Amino acid sequence: MKIIISSDAWKTTLSSKEATRAIAKGLQSVDPTLEIVEFPIADGGEGTLDALMSATKGTYKHATVHDPLGRRVEAKYGVTGLSRHTCVIEMAQASGFSYVKKHEQNPRLASTFGTGELIRAALDEGHRNFILAIGSSATNDGGAGMLRALGLKFLDETGHEMSGDLLQLQKLDRLDNGEFDKRLQDCTFAVISDVQIPYLGPEGATRLYGETKGVRLEETADVEAALNRLADVIESHTGVRLHNRAGAGSGGGLGGAVQAFFPTKWYHGIDFVLKRSGWENALSGVTHVITGEGRLDQHTFLEGKGPHGVAKFAGDKGLPVTLFAGSADLNQSLEETKIFDEVIVLSKTEVELDQALSHPEIALQQAAARWYSAKLGQ
Repeated sequence: MKIIISSDAWKTTLSSKEATRAIAKGLQSVDPTLEIVEFPIADGGEGTLDALMSATKGTYKHATVHDPLGRRVEAKYGVTGLSRHTCVIEMAQASGFSYVKKHEQNPRLASTFGTGELIRAALDEGHRNFILAIGSSATNDGGAGMLRALGLKFLDETGHEMSGDLLQLQKLDRLDNGEFDKRLQDCTFAVISDVQIPYLGPEGATRLYGETKGVRLEETADVEAALNRLADVIESHTGVRLHNRAGAGSGGGLGGAVQAFFPTKWYHGIDFVLKRSGWENALSGVTHVITGEGRLDQHTFLEGKGPHGVAKFAGDKGLPVTLFAGSADLNQSLEETKIFDEVIVLSKTEVELDQALSHPEIALQQAAARWYSAKLGQ
């Protein structure tokens, strides 16, 4: 038996590389001779940079930027080994969940400014061809912070520049692009995202994902109003209407800012990563595929999500697929889970979840070992 292990990141718990390695360790603890291919994957969110750097033997670069709450941090971007002219920017490296603890969440102030700083650092190095991975963000600012970092000014009706408070955007009057980085128009951006949601509305950034970023129910209308005003002004300034535009809500609305101001082509996250990384070539001789993610729920089955993409590609080649998940929405329909041949859930109660979160790598190793031991006994 030859197994390929391609886990996505387990949000705030394990990177895709760590989760993939933990599953491999669990299997090898039962059978040290087992042939295993470790191939971490990502769908545009956390781990995308590492997946593309690993697959293409790329080079990491570093820049000092601001995290979502304005603290200075060291962040990474990369240049692929396939082309020394292709620069990979992962939003999560500067504006991701990993920087913000639950009690620190402040959607009014959480900003994508650091993502803009990463892009600017790459521009300063001479890069003009970009892969921009949008996902795993702690922000819901509509991309305003990123645009500010690149020189765009947000003005109220008196002509004064506005603060970074998201709700202040309800009073936005106009944009000033006099200092906006003109180098962007000489660039190409391949934008990859795990979701294709609109900027606004019931399926938009705020109503679908705002709660996970700290938007309280009573704040939702005000946040939506702020983004609606931002979308109105962007449309007036650029002619691009973001309100219902597919993908504009990705990354807390950063996808909309990118579509309005950057020369872009849009790609489904996992399809792009699997094809660019050579994942299909790695399937040679493989008899079983294992993937993984932190939580199995309705979002698992969106077209751009990592495990869904792995299962789709593997299924087309007739390979069985096992999914390891940290926890699961027990209301998930059986029809949807049929995309996987097996689903192994580590924790089915709150107590089990707490135990797994305290030592996630060990919990995943043990689950993988139990699964493979059962396989041997069949």
